[in-house]
Amino acid sequence: MKKLALPFLFFSSLLALSPHVFSQNAGCDGSRYKNDVFGTVKKTTVQYATATNQLGTPVNLLMDVYEPEDDNLAARPVVVLAHGGSFIFGDKSDMRDFCTLLAKKGYVAATIQYRLYPFFILGIPDSVKIFDQAVRAVGDMKAAVRYFREDAATQNQFRADAGNIFIGGYSAGAVTALHAGFLDSADVLPAFIQSAIDANGGLNGNSGSASNKTYSSAIKAVVNMSGGIYRSEWVDNKDIALASIHGTADATVPYTYGLAAGIAYLEGTGLIHPVAESNDLLHDVQTVPGGGHTDIYSAQQAAFVPHVDTFWVKATTILEYLTCQLVLSNPAVDREAERWSLFPNPATDGTVRIELPSDVQLISVTIADWAGKVVFQSNNIPNQGALRLNNLPAGVYAVKVHDTNNRSRSFAAQQLVLTH
Repeated sequence: MKKLALPFLFFSSLLALSPHVFSQNAGCDGSRYKNDVFGTVKKTTVQYATATNQLGTPVNLLMDVYEPEDDNLAARPVVVLAHGGSFIFGDKSDMRDFCTLLAKKGYVAATIQYRLYPFFILGIPDSVKIFDQAVRAVGDMKAAVRYFREDAATQNQFRADAGNIFIGGYSAGAVTALHAGFLDSADVLPAFIQSAIDANGGLNGNSGSASNKTYSSAIKAVVNMSGGIYRSEWVDNKDIALASIHGTADATVPYTYGLAAGIAYLEGTGLIHPVAESNDLLHDVQTVPGGGHTDIYSAQQAAFVPHVDTFWVKATTILEYLTCQLVLSNPAVDREAERWSLFPNPATDGTVRIELPSDVQLISVTIADWAGKVVFQSNNIPNQGALRLNNLPAGVYAVKVHDTNNRSRSFAAQQLVLTH
């Protein structure tokens, strides 16, 4: 399992999840996003989308947005959460305490009201109908993600950091988030799930306005509280981190696998995280021995409180890391980028060599420190030449190179460790 020890945080490969080179959220000070840095929060209720329910009736979808009070930061990471209730019951207010917890740490935290199955009109749903409802909820959550990106690009009411949006939830809300995060076009789907997706606007859903649908619904992490996914093998996207908590005695959403709420098959956290590990995702799981579905979150259950506290420490550490990592480049570009060599790495004497393909004559080199400050730049380094970096302090740096005579060529950014 990828743990959050210092060697991982400082010496693992930096994830490239933004189109900005050498960028970092301005709020990263080592405390914010992990610790309680605000005493009070404020709540705003907004309509984030419109959609059509199971009865064919248009509905307005609302969410409560929690922000730290008296926060002047220009861009804050966002966590979108969804409540539980088997896709039949529940209310956005059920996630108030979790949103408050996150807002006190400096996040913008939203709890969404998503479409629920009209139980009192249509009766008890079977597994096909409940998965159809889950697909609708996934579309609603993605519309909420897009809402914050559209807001950041237009009115900027919530000062969202559009490059750092996370999703999560409890029970059915966690099921929603897991499918919203990891279900993609490469997955082999059973016919009944594919039919539900096709009938509800595809993988991105049909919730939201025309302008809302022009924005990306991509996210960087899923916070899973007692949730599951139809097939754990779908958890294979290395660009999405995962933090989970789940009780081993959960009788509603099984820890390993089984019928969730007695209605639909799901694979739980106990199967999801071994798959995440095998696929090399950044992930962590807090397993609660003997914990049920709801009791582990009760402050009155003293035996479970330390587990929940530890879960939030680890989850927010992951979110803080993703928010504050030094971003190198666009992942779509890096996948097509040419490879090159940087050696020795780590460098012990401040001297490193760069080797690009033999047809490159001169190299443009930009080096930035962990805070994103450019500390070295040159356009005239010969291929296979040496860089003298003795004046730079020991630390972790990001190195970006170009062919000086052909800037259109793309080379993947690399991390350099100086230990002198």
